[in-house]
Amino acid sequence: MLGASLLTLAAVAGQLVVDAAATDGWETAEQGFAKLLGRGDAKQAKLAERWLAETREQLSSAAGTDSEMIRTALAGRWAGRWADLLEEDPDAEAELRALVQEIETAPPAIDLSASGQAVSADTDISSYAAGPEHPGALATRSELAYSAGQAGDSAAARDQFAALLPIAERVLGPEHPDTLAARGSLAFWTGQAGDAAAARDQFAALLPVAERVLGPDHPDTLINRHNLANFTGYAGDAAAAREQFAALLRVRERAFGADSPDTLTARFNLAYWTGRAGAAAAARDQFAALLPIRERMYGPDHPDTLATREELAYWTGCAGAAAAARDQFAALLASYEGVLGPEHPETLAIWYQLAHWTALAGDDTGPD
Repeated sequence: MLGASLLTLAAVAGQLVVDAAATDGWETAEQGFAKLLGRGDAKQAKLAERWLAETREQLSSAAGTDSEMIRTALAGRWAGRWADLLEEDPDAEAELRALVQEIETAPPAIDLSASGQAVSADTDISSYAAGPEHPGALATRSELAYSAGQAGDSAAARDQFAALLPIAERVLGPEHPDTLAARGSLAFWTGQAGDAAAARDQFAALLPVAERVLGPDHPDTLINRHNLANFTGYAGDAAAAREQFAALLRVRERAFGADSPDTLTARFNLAYWTGRAGAAAAARDQFAALLPIRERMYGPDHPDTLATREELAYWTGCAGAAAAARDQFAALLASYEGVLGPEHPETLAIWYQLAHWTALAGDDTGPD
């Protein structure tokens, strides 16, 4: 079964076939699609060429109210074909991503559909241009970049959003919500790729624009504040991150309530950066207060609850109670083994913490 990122890729590629079929850049795109679907088999490549030719013919003959319905149906059919390819041949993922990127970043192609031909000669060609500057293409490029990051390639996501942003600024305007979202995504994946200071600076520049355009309590604005605080901490200023999360927590409590998931996330991050700023006992107390709320709302084995228990145990030890930390990690280990299994990386990390605090507590009866 395909994961979310591959299903997204298949959907993007399916829509791209339909978009490209109505442009004068179709021949190049058609060759790339047929070659990829053929996978070195001449008979399969011929079949793919026939499918592609039928798609272009159906689109060229579509008119009126049926046009959009046909485009949607064809995009869905092609998404299914790409999904089948990805399921049958996992190695095709990299080639499909590269092909989609190549077609989307090609020079703008003229729309040859009936609606495009009906445009008067003095109409700005950008009003019916497809390719990388079409708003729909910008959306699919954004989805593709995000899926690359979700699949574990933060650097690729960063680079794709960096290429997308100037186009969005030119086509949509620098203060359009989608452009601001692209700026936020670029900053986020820049940080995820390892450059926390650059991410901090990008979010710091974005935040006042988002506050002015979207409003200070808009969900996207608050996400930008959240990311600015986190990357400020990751860039080395834990005290500033703590203060930013303290301010954000007040806003989220007012806007969403004390028990909303977003508010609880802000509480978790405030406690984390409080500890990183040197106040281990305060962090311990904040996690201790947060834990029963998450247990009540999510249950004892939810990942957010387990993460809170882990931080509580860690900061309990850092506050000077190594034996208490040992006992908490011992209880936590049983939960991780039950939920994730004994050899999961996160379970092994709990083993390490248990051994660490066992040693500091002076107890030689801990894990082997």
